[in-house]
Amino acid sequence: MDKSPERQGNSTASTTAQPSFASCRRERTATPRGELLSLVAALTKPENRSAAAKALAAHASAEDLLIFVHDRELGILLPAPGFQQTLPEAKTWCGFLERCLENSFQEGELSFPTSGATKHVTGFAAEDGSVVVFLGGKPELDQGVDISLLLPILAAAFEGERIATVAEGTTTVAKQAATQAKLLAASLDRARIELRHTLGEARRANAAKDRFLAVLSHELRTPLNPVLMAASAMETDPNIPPEIRADISMIRRNVELEARLIDDLLDLTRIANSKVQLQRKIVDGHELLEEATAVVRGDPSAVQPAIVLELGATRHHIDGDPARIQQVFWNLIRNAVKFTPLDGRILIRTKNSETGAFRVEVIDTGIGIAPEALSKIFNAFEQGDTDINRAFGGLGLGLAISYALAELHGGTLRAESAGVGQGATFVFELPAVEHSAIALEPATPAPIESDCRRILLVEDHATTAALMARLLRKRGHQVDLAYNKTDAIALGLRDEFDIVISDLGLPDGTGFEVMEALRTKSRAVGIALTGYGMDADVAQTMRAGFQFHLTKPVDAQKLYQTIEQIPTAQFAQE
Repeated sequence: MDKSPERQGNSTASTTAQPSFASCRRERTATPRGELLSLVAALTKPENRSAAAKALAAHASAEDLLIFVHDRELGILLPAPGFQQTLPEAKTWCGFLERCLENSFQEGELSFPTSGATKHVTGFAAEDGSVVVFLGGKPELDQGVDISLLLPILAAAFEGERIATVAEGTTTVAKQAATQAKLLAASLDRARIELRHTLGEARRANAAKDRFLAVLSHELRTPLNPVLMAASAMETDPNIPPEIRADISMIRRNVELEARLIDDLLDLTRIANSKVQLQRKIVDGHELLEEATAVVRGDPSAVQPAIVLELGATRHHIDGDPARIQQVFWNLIRNAVKFTPLDGRILIRTKNSETGAFRVEVIDTGIGIAPEALSKIFNAFEQGDTDINRAFGGLGLGLAISYALAELHGGTLRAESAGVGQGATFVFELPAVEHSAIALEPATPAPIESDCRRILLVEDHATTAALMARLLRKRGHQVDLAYNKTDAIALGLRDEFDIVISDLGLPDGTGFEVMEALRTKSRAVGIALTGYGMDADVAQTMRAGFQFHLTKPVDAQKLYQTIEQIPTAQFAQE
């Protein structure tokens, strides 16, 4: 016998099956929420079951409902406790319920329990063998499906109620405990199934979120690339006066910081899960703090309170990622500026703790922090309360990011405040290291001498392409430009190139396709230049045949150094 939910029922008792039920059920596999859950929960209370049943029926556009549960001992369907226990024309009802179990859904005309009059009835069967029958009205299919998905929970509740009643007079404590254990095991099994489903949905949603953030990061990074490349190239140009180079250095630092912020704001999950890779080296904490303060003070768009810098620490060298540490400093100072009135004062003070750690204190006379908000001030999207969010704006991510970065460096970050209107103090501590451990680096890198190479540059962002081509030609390289996949492959197969520098996102394809098309017929070394910088993206570029992966925005010196890393032998004529 065909037991598909789409099968039409026979003509007994004028019942019919509705073919669209199965597809509706497949589409509504998520757990119902909201008002429906409240109405179903009300059915578990024996004292008000009749009213609760009518309310749930009304929710589905019916007049009333009956619930039938499977009796394990008798092996048959029985009305649930608190519902009509005897039905007119019982044989007809039994036939209707059997077909409902067969088809999962059934409609027909049956005698109404309370009046004996014939009424339209609609039945929905659950996977555990329980059935809900709507009496009268025109029940909505989606509401009936949602309620049927919750039937196993109601059936378990009714079974527990029945067991409790029987146990009061006919069972022993041991038998009751055994039965309860079986019910619990069944509930756990259902919970495991639901959990597996929920975890699967969560993984898929998380993957979609990661991909969305990666694409968004790429789109935000791309316009920064020509700015950073131009600034980094001009910074080492000996023809530019020193005072202008200082301004250019400031531009470069701020673009790099903006790129870092894009990464953090769009990938807070990676930071919270400690997946950030720190580029550690020994640096002067005072220098980083002064640079961060200068960036905030130099913001031409902001009128600020007075900022006072007191550098009192005698041991102020630390082992860490300078860009990340500077980001923490910048976040803390910007936070103080944001919540301090113009006539207020911000004190940035350093000292060494009793254990010798390098301590930075950012003390403001601003709006302060309520005691109940202190415990959650470092949570993502928290700014104390909604009034603060409306008044000052922002996403509330800066402190959460800073807290995670402090922990990644083996340090601590805490907040202190006497209350609302009493100002706030943020204390950032990192282990200090000896000054002698510092490896001195040249202040300005010398231009790299470069042999002439023929380069195929594939970039759809016109401004970036023009600037990169100009900078590379200025260093003596021969550069051919392609703005899409088709032209890039045609050029690469027609001419001989030493290097292919390609963006990954192109109007008619990807840089992966370009490299895969050229790798078998060309000796060119591939450099991927892209706004996608996650570990999976790097691995994919390597598989496609690229030897290097540079994440936008890239400064010119980094690009030059990457080209120079490639052995000259790569370009020797055969």
